Amino acid sequence: MNFHCQCVLVHYIVLIALKDIYVWSQNMTYENNGFHQSSGICQLYTGTICQDFLKNAHVFIDPNVTINDLEERLKAAYGVIKESKDMNSNCRKYALPSLCFSALPICRTPERTNLLYFANVAMITNKYNGNSTRKRRFVSKDTKTMHLFHKKKSVYFNDVFTTDVSSKYPPTRESENLKRICREECELLENELCQKEYAIAKRHPVIGLVGVEDCEKIPQHKDCSTLGITIEVDETEDCYWEDGSSYRGVQNVSSSGKSCLRWSWLMKEISDFPELIGQNYCRNPGSAEKSPWCFVDDRSLDRNIEPCGIPKCVDKIWLSIISILGLTALFVIVIFLMVLFRRKSSRGMKNIQNINTPNAGNNIYGNSQSNTNQDAGGRVILNSSMEHVGMPSKNIEKNGLLRIPHFTLQDVEFFEELGEGAFGKVYKGQLTQTNKKVVNVAIKALKENASVKTQQDFRREIELISDLKHQNIVCILGVILNKEPFCMLFEYMANGDLHEFLISNSPVEKKSLLQLEFLQIAMQISEGMEYLSGHHYVHRDLAARNCLVNEGLIVKISDFGLSRDIYSSDYYRVQSKSLLPVRWMPSESILYGKFTTESDIWSFGVVLWEIYSYGMQPYYGYSNPEVIHLIRSRQLLSCPENCPTAVYSLMIECWHEQAVKRPTFADISHRLKTWYEGHIKISNQTPK
Repeated sequence: MNFHCQCVLVHYIVLIALKDIYVWSQNMTYENNGFHQSSGICQLYTGTICQDFLKNAHVFIDPNVTINDLEERLKAAYGVIKESKDMNSNCRKYALPSLCFSALPICRTPERTNLLYFANVAMITNKYNGNSTRKRRFVSKDTKTMHLFHKKKSVYFNDVFTTDVSSKYPPTRESENLKRICREECELLENELCQKEYAIAKRHPVIGLVGVEDCEKIPQHKDCSTLGITIEVDETEDCYWEDGSSYRGVQNVSSSGKSCLRWSWLMKEISDFPELIGQNYCRNPGSAEKSPWCFVDDRSLDRNIEPCGIPKCVDKIWLSIISILGLTALFVIVIFLMVLFRRKSSRGMKNIQNINTPNAGNNIYGNSQSNTNQDAGGRVILNSSMEHVGMPSKNIEKNGLLRIPHFTLQDVEFFEELGEGAFGKVYKGQLTQTNKKVVNVAIKALKENASVKTQQDFRREIELISDLKHQNIVCILGVILNKEPFCMLFEYMANGDLHEFLISNSPVEKKSLLQLEFLQIAMQISEGMEYLSGHHYVHRDLAARNCLVNEGLIVKISDFGLSRDIYSSDYYRVQSKSLLPVRWMPSESILYGKFTTESDIWSFGVVLWEIYSYGMQPYYGYSNPEVIHLIRSRQLLSCPENCPTAVYSLMIECWHEQAVKRPTFADISHRLKTWYEGHIKISNQTPK
């Protein structure tokens, strides 16, 4: 019998023996130094659920379970995951490979592992039989071949136990040489990309049967089972397009020179933004800002946001184009001057040579005089055209301010102080108009010694609000810009802000408003907001305190910031030094600073709640940090007493978690108007 046939026979006999011993010893354990270790075995994976990841691979099977049992558990667990509506799409694609590699780690050396396992079985058998050697007879006609088999088996076992000191004996999931999930990817899943899903999976009765890897117990190894998680980075990207939401460069320092913090430290829910996982590079998730930014360490605050000062690609391109054009123009000018200089030199030589000729009267002095006059005329024309070119920009600025009537301080009489806004004090006063008519006004004064930027912002606001003309918007009546203090003059609303009006007409004051009056107030605010949103304005601070009430229950939207000190408890610092009205804000504005018409719609829902609650503070009794938690966990305001179900349903629609599913202001105005007209019709039909 040749050597090849001998090897085949040996392996065949070994497989029969190992199979018999494995079936007999499934539930046995090895006792070593006072504790028990469960040992396992490697088998070729022949299932279907993990075929894409484990095809033709030997996988490690723990004791007391078969590969068929694991296959059924995996199918059940993946069925739960596929039907789950809570799993983020960015996390879902890693669920199945994570389960497969967790339940069935790949054996790097399956033959060695199985030999270790059956050696363990043999030792247990010896101990069970009183340390006597259990003999198993193999019948063979070739005694030489059997002798060779026993000799090779002895040498192989000795080689396994003497040379491989890296593995413990017997093999276990923790001790054996297994190819497990890459630890870095496991930690990214558990701590960043699938934080919520990972926590649910560990506690889930079906997924828990399969087993989810404990990332801390996974050894660091370069040869590991990767899930394909990639950190989006482009080291060559040194500028950004549009608002920078697609920027993937490696800038990790803010514009002030502070190091950026890791995103997952401060944004616990980043599953919607896979570009943030495992890094601290400047990004603009969800287009929250106008350019890439990051969190930086600030001792005065828990966290702070700063832009990163990355240049815009368009600016860089234009800078390059301008530089190339400038160099080209400079080169052309140099060539032109050189040619011109040579021509003048040649003319000069000719005139010098001909100075004594009869034609000397037509020399360069006569020509230069005429040229000088022509040049002088050219300069006058050029200067005139420069002034003419400069005029349109000045005219635009003047026209923007001339749209509003201008007054002097002598035309205004200051009365009481109403509060303080972003630019300075706000006063009640009287204005004497050009027709000698005296009207009450609210005066928004710019504080003295304001910086140049503040003055520019003040003028910019005048230009912006000069275009606003609506019966439910507090309109500007005029400005004072000839002498400090600079002022904006607005129509004065006799009954103050809506919040105070609601309180003064509440049951606490032994008064009440009719359902028709509630609807009248809400309808006017919605129509004013419909006008603003139609002109692409975002209010950012819509609340009862920023709506003013005049006689006849006329309500108009304002943003004076009146009596901001009185309403200081309504504002809170979130992620920056700006004070934010978190009780009126949706989660996207609180978390990412994203203000849109949809966030104004959320605020309108809160204003509705204020109206029907007679000016009660939203989430009263809770601190601002607690309010943020309530909003993020979808614990909405409850229905106010005596509030119609239809109106509260409208509030709930305004507070929809997905901004795109909130109603528009046009839809809100239409509904409120329909309800208002219906109430009027019912009132007219009711017998007195």
